[in-house]
Amino acid sequence: TDNLLVKYNGEDANAIVEIHQTEMQSKKFHWKTYEAPRWPSEALEHGTEEKEDPSTPRTFNIRHMKQGATGAVKTWPAAEVLLDYLIHRGGMRDVCDKMPDSSDNGVLDLTSPPSPLENLESCRYSSPEELKNYNIVELGGGTGYLSVGLALALTSIGSDGSSLQPRVRLMCTDNDRTTIKNMRHNISSQNMNKIVRVEPLGWGADIGGENFAKALRLQFQEKINKSSLFSNREPEQEEEDPIHLLSHIVASDVHYGVTTLEPLSAIISAAKLRNPRVAVTLLLKERSPNAAADLKNQIEQKVRCVQLCSKDLQGFTVRVRDVIHEDLQNMKMVEC
Repeated sequence: TDNLLVKYNGEDANAIVEIHQTEMQSKKFHWKTYEAPRWPSEALEHGTEEKEDPSTPRTFNIRHMKQGATGAVKTWPAAEVLLDYLIHRGGMRDVCDKMPDSSDNGVLDLTSPPSPLENLESCRYSSPEELKNYNIVELGGGTGYLSVGLALALTSIGSDGSSLQPRVRLMCTDNDRTTIKNMRHNISSQNMNKIVRVEPLGWGADIGGENFAKALRLQFQEKINKSSLFSNREPEQEEEDPIHLLSHIVASDVHYGVTTLEPLSAIISAAKLRNPRVAVTLLLKERSPNAAADLKNQIEQKVRCVQLCSKDLQGFTVRVRDVIHEDLQNMKMVEC
């Protein structure tokens, strides 16, 4: 401290401590600034007059650890590509709208600039009653980049405070304690705590068990108006499965072959069995031959072995496409 007082002679004591802490942090962390994507402004054809100026850049900072688990030391390129796909290339559409047709060639070409109309049909609305609820869980969130980017994009439609905006909530998960601590910092630094919740999650058929189920209810379940608690009270009903609250499950670069095949296929298949309408979107780097095909087969087998009479799961299939991107190789988009 004495050395610091000499070094920064005349500085306020608090400023000296802050400088010292910054110097110490720079040895443990490094930061990178990213530009936040924007949800298609054409979705506001319902008549909202004031919109955000698309020429104004919106940026956010992500802190990375210089040492630690794989997901915490950097934001992997797949996360940036997946965010672009979800926001600009129709990736947020419902499951039924993304299933292959007769013209499907098994290839997703991301080399051309995104069309502003590509996502339009999935986000067009004309009244508050038509608004979509985006309740999103990210698996293997790492630095939290994808969750922060989605939160910024999906809450940036109108700058006039209009109520005609998508209602979005996210849960960013990982299973490494240090990674989660850094993830929480990145969420908090963007003032996203009310939109993004951070939770530990190990992959398996129980989807985190009762503790995670409780966290899902806290994040996604509609809050009951206290004024209505004692009026028109109906008989208590069985508590809803919190997986039913989810609209999307997303993940980027989380599959490493044999080591992750069983747990990843288990959590995805369990989620689909409990909520057939949840849209699962995974962008994966294929690190071993047939890794994506093996994952597809495992998920389909697990679902088909258990599903009984669910109309939503009849003919269930997992769609796998080769991703063409100028900066990425051996990438697969897996959706169901």
